[in-house]
Amino acid sequence: MIDHPRFTRTDGDEPALEVTTEPSGGYNFSEPTRETYVLSTRAIGLVVDELDYSEREEVAPVTTKILFLTGGAYVPDETLDVVETVQRLRFPDGGKHPTDAEVERVAAHLKRAEIEQGARWIVEKLVENGRLADVMGVDEIRTQRERMNGLRGIAKDL
Repeated sequence: MIDHPRFTRTDGDEPALEVTTEPSGGYNFSEPTRETYVLSTRAIGLVVDELDYSEREEVAPVTTKILFLTGGAYVPDETLDVVETVQRLRFPDGGKHPTDAEVERVAAHLKRAEIEQGARWIVEKLVENGRLADVMGVDEIRTQRERMNGLRGIAKDL
């Protein structure tokens, strides 16, 4: 059953995000499943402190996707392909629409983050094709590689 993403807690009382995903590995006859992803400290700051989500509250799809793409939702001790995970996310029709304040805070979170180089295209698409475009441009998306190149330039100048 497809359900909306929800803020929740793990059995160990860690803040987490519960989402519906299609099975990995391409088309098969399996049904979508609910999976729980632990939130990073930065993601907790956004979801709990800035956006004031409460337990079991529905999380807006754009916020959910940005949490994954910035490394804020993960499975401990596993390497997560964020692009594949975001592409497997399923949202029911309707659902929560983010407020203008939420869009601004999510954009600020994205601007501070360093995304994987391979995820840049999907982040650009998300920004260009949604309300994030009202508060930021794709030129404000930073990748880990760009940061490292910038640090190399600084080191070279020293």
